[in-house]
Parts: sequence; C-alpha cells; structure tokens
Amino acid sequence: MRIDAADTEVNRARLEVLSRHVPLMYGLLIINLIVLSVSQLSSPAPSYMTIYLPVVAVIFMVTRIWSFSKLRIDRLSDAQVVRKLRQTVALVVPVSAILGVWGMLFLPYGDAGQNAQAIVFNAVSVTACAFCLAHLRQASFATLATVTPLTCGLLMLEAQLSYWGIALNFALVAILLGIILNGMERDFVRMIRQKVDQRAQHQRLQGLYEENMRLANTDDLTGLPNRRKYLSDIEDLANRSRKRSSSFVIALLDLDGFKAINDVFGHQAGDAVLVETSRRLKKVFEHEEVSIARLSVDEFGLIIRSPVDDESVMALAGMACEALRETFRFDEGTANLSATIGLARYPDTAETCGDLFDRADYALYYAKEHQKSEPVFFSHEHEKLVFAHSAMEQALRHADLEQEMSVEFQPVLDLEAGHSCGLEALARWYSPTLGHVRPDRFIKIAEITGIIGHLSEVLFRKAVCEARHWPEHLTLSFNLSAISLNMPGAVSRLLSIAEQQEFPVSRLVFEITESAVLKDFDSALEVLEEIKAAGARIAIDDFGTGFSSLAYVHRLPIDALKVDRSFVRDLPRNEKSANVLRSILNLCENMGLDCIVEGVETQEQFDLICDLGAGQIQGYYYSKPLSAGDAHMVLQIEFGMESSAMFQREAG
Repeated sequence: MRIDAADTEVNRARLEVLSRHVPLMYGLLIINLIVLSVSQLSSPAPSYMTIYLPVVAVIFMVTRIWSFSKLRIDRLSDAQVVRKLRQTVALVVPVSAILGVWGMLFLPYGDAGQNAQAIVFNAVSVTACAFCLAHLRQASFATLATVTPLTCGLLMLEAQLSYWGIALNFALVAILLGIILNGMERDFVRMIRQKVDQRAQHQRLQGLYEENMRLANTDDLTGLPNRRKYLSDIEDLANRSRKRSSSFVIALLDLDGFKAINDVFGHQAGDAVLVETSRRLKKVFEHEEVSIARLSVDEFGLIIRSPVDDESVMALAGMACEALRETFRFDEGTANLSATIGLARYPDTAETCGDLFDRADYALYYAKEHQKSEPVFFSHEHEKLVFAHSAMEQALRHADLEQEMSVEFQPVLDLEAGHSCGLEALARWYSPTLGHVRPDRFIKIAEITGIIGHLSEVLFRKAVCEARHWPEHLTLSFNLSAISLNMPGAVSRLLSIAEQQEFPVSRLVFEITESAVLKDFDSALEVLEEIKAAGARIAIDDFGTGFSSLAYVHRLPIDALKVDRSFVRDLPRNEKSANVLRSILNLCENMGLDCIVEGVETQEQFDLICDLGAGQIQGYYYSKPLSAGDAHMVLQIEFGMESSAMFQREAG
C-alpha cells in the first residue's frame, strides 16, 4: 500500500482532491471537538482533556487547513506531490489515535448522555475522515485501522454489555466502510488513468491532424504556403482589415518563360528554378510585412500587409521583378527569366476575397498581354476584362442551351479489371458570339446568375441520353455545383430526368467538391442523403483542396474520393506527395471507399500510382475527354462485339 512515485498523474489527481476535502475534514473535526469539549465541561474530567488538548488540536487543524488552502499543485514537482501525500498518510495515525483515545477517555467521567456523545464523536469523526481521505487509500485505511481497534478496545474495557454491542457494531461498520472505500479508490484510479490515456490519444490525433494540415497547407517543393493557405490567409486578413478599417494588397506573380525550362532542361531543372525563385523572394521581402505562397506550377502569391501607398507597393513588386531577372543557374545549364505581377488592393478594388483575387488575376492577365515582366495594379483599364465577363454573362443568359451546350465524356480506368468502369460527363459551351468558352468560366457565371439549375438539367439530360447506350456496368458521373446542393428540388429534378429516360439510378455517381459541402454543411448533408436514398452514388471531387477534409469526410454518406490532380503533379519528384497520396488511399481502404486518382498524365505517374495500390485513375494518360460519338466508338472497341451488338440494339 505504498504510494507509487512513478504514477505521477494519479498522484496529482489525488492531491487535487485532497486539497478540497482535507480542509472540510478538519473543519468538521474542529466543530465536533469543540462540541464534545463544551459538553464535558460539567463533568469531572480534568482540564487538560476538556480545555488544553482541544485548544492544541484546534490550532494544529487550523494550520493544516491553511496549508492545504495555499496549495498550488500545478507549481509542485512530482517529487513534492509524493512528499505531500506521504506526509498526509504519516499524520493520519497519530492524529487518529489521539482523537480516538481522547473521545473514549471521557466515558468514566460522563453521564449516559455525555458518554453517548463521546461515542458518536468517534463514529462520526472516523466516518468523515475516511470518506474525505477516500482517494488516498493508504490514509483512509490507516484512519480505520487506528481508530477502530482503539475505540472498540476502550468500549470493551467498560465491561458493559451495551458497550460491547456498540464495539461490535463499530467494528462491522468499519469493515464495510473499508470495502466501500477500497472500491471508490480503485474506480478513481481507473478513471484518472483512462483520462490520461484519452489525453495521450488526443495528443497523438492532434499531432497527426496538425501534420496533415501542415502537409495540406504547404508546397512540398519550396516549403512555402500553398494556394489553400494563401486564400485562407487572405480571408482572415480581410476580416481583420474590415474591423480595423485598414487595407492590404495581394499580388499574383507569374514566371515568364518557365515552361521552356521544363521542356528544354527537364523537370529537375524546373524544380531548381522554383526553389531559387522562392529563395530570392524571401530575400527581397526579408524585412517587409510580406508573405509568400506558391499557388501553382509557376505562379506565386504575395500578401503585402503594410497599409503603404500604391507607389511603395509598386516599388516592392518592382524589386521582386528585378531579383528574378538575374540569371538562374542549375546543373543542366542557365536560363534568364522574368516575372509579371498583378496587384489589387483591399477594399478599394474589391470588397470580397473572391473578387479581390479575380481583380489581381485580371491585372496579371493584362500585364502579360501589355506590360510583360512588370508589376501592374488593377485599374479602370482592366474594367474591360470585367466588361468581357459581363458579355459572357449576357451571352449565357440569352443562349439556346439545348443547341449551344454539349457534353463530353472522360473515362475512368479500373486498374484491377483493366477496363473502363465509368465515364464522367463534362460540360462544353460553344457560343455563336463568343466561341468556345471554358467550363470553369461559364459554370461560375451560371451560378451567379441563377441559371445553374436549368443548365444542369439540360446537361444531365444530354448525358443520360448518351449513357443509356453504354454497357450496363458503366457508371455516369455528373458534377453537382455548390448552388445545386442548396437549391430546393434541384437534385430531385435530376433524379426524375433519369427515371424518365429509364436510366438506372444505381449507375449514377454525383460528384461534389469539398468547398461546396462546407458552404452549408447541413443543407448539403440533407441533399446527399436524398441521393443515397434514391440509390445513386456520391463522390467527393478534388479531394484535399478544400478545408478540414478529414474532419468531415466520415460524416458524409459518400462512396468515393477523387484525389485532386495537385497530389499527382509532383509525384515522380517528391516523396511527400507520395506519402500524402498513400495516406489518402489508406483512408479510403479503412473507410470502405473507392478512390479515383485524377490528373494522371504520364507513364511515370501511372507506374507510381499503381505501385501505391490505387484502384482507379482518370486523366489524359488513359483518355482525354471524348465527344459523345467518340465515346460511343471507343466503348464499342473496348468491350468487343457483344457490346457492339448491344449498342446497335439500343440505337435501334
């Protein structure tokens, strides 16, 4: 029953409880002691029993109360904690013996009432002390083992049957109390150790989460913050600036001529240039309130936090351009590059982070067209680009969607089966006035203008009409926009279209992005549950590029994750990318999810992904997006004559 000095957490918990209970215990003993002393003043008991000894005892107990009330456990070392506990145990025996004997010594002097009070004093005192010391078993058992024999022995010496009965009852109660206290202390120790284990597990999980977040927010090649972290920092800074009525500037920096380095010298030289670019930018802004991030292959982002004037910002940007004009030297040779920068100020240029980023992007685009290798602030001249955006919006509003919209299909390869397991529908728009328009541009405009629901129905109907003629084991993947997840009835109408076309809902895979889910998680979850209830499948698209991926993925009724192409791009040259991809594949395996790796474009990437154990891939290495006719022909070739005959029957 020794106190284990190695059990530090339990010992601290014991002392923490004792620091609250011991003052209460001594307070109760003081009250009982005073009451018994006063009641015995009328008896012939000597003064040292009724006055002097109680005074000394009260002084001692007050000192102990003060000692425990001043106790600051967090400031004590483990050794000091153990010493305090052992001191408490050491004092229990003499204190219990003195008080127990003192109470019983009144029996020869008092009348029946006074004797009863003396017996009650011992009974109440030992019970209260034992319970107050319950979390330190050594102390509580010492109390019972000291007071019980002394009390019972003194009662037996009175040679009265009634006292013998009281002694027997006292002993039985003490034994029962010891059993109860032993169980209480055991449960207390178990609870503390469980808390310690839970805390350790939480720390391990927190460490893993922080490491995942670090990997997710850091560019593997340069060690700079990545696009995700950059956009998050802009959002945070905008919120603070809004409250303080201050401003800041963001800048998008693009390396001019970088692609030629990759083409001529190879990716290793390109990586060396990017690392050197990072080093030079850090040196330029070493003493400035400027943060740097790598946003894409050759694009870097800057956040200039100091609320300086535009001329000073232009001077800082000019320093960056000048630093990047110096010759780059690497093992394979040398190269001369330059940098173009687009800048935009918050809140003068835009009031939202999305618009601010777009304005800087417009300025960068304008600079590359008109003032290459120089920094350019977004200005009224760039409104022309905004007007072009408006023109696209008007063209989309008045477009004949049935005629101008089309769907292409990009197959997904099942590596184990060795053939396509489904195709993803991709929107295409050819405008009579604007020509071919990029999907990311017109989809965004469709969401803003509120026609995304109708557009999705048109595209989905076209996709389903084609998919009806595919082999029955092939799935059709269709991307749901963020707006569709929060638009009442949008998904129901798509499911109704599939039913009208007699296309099995079980062959549908609806793809959603992380950011779309997080805009309104509860609404999105309700829509996803509707999809699952109908029998369709759900996939998270661009996994790893949104926020808190691991924190919410287990809460969604999903069937698959589509790993973002950013994890594949640097895979052959970066072990960290392989580790992240391996972690995602393991996550999918543990959760019973399919995992589709997007953006596979080279043989080297394909071989590495196969070695990591991926099940499905998608990308230009396997197939580029195909028109409906080309997809029809490819599937006929891939699945042989049987499928070809089926195609003909379906067409008929």
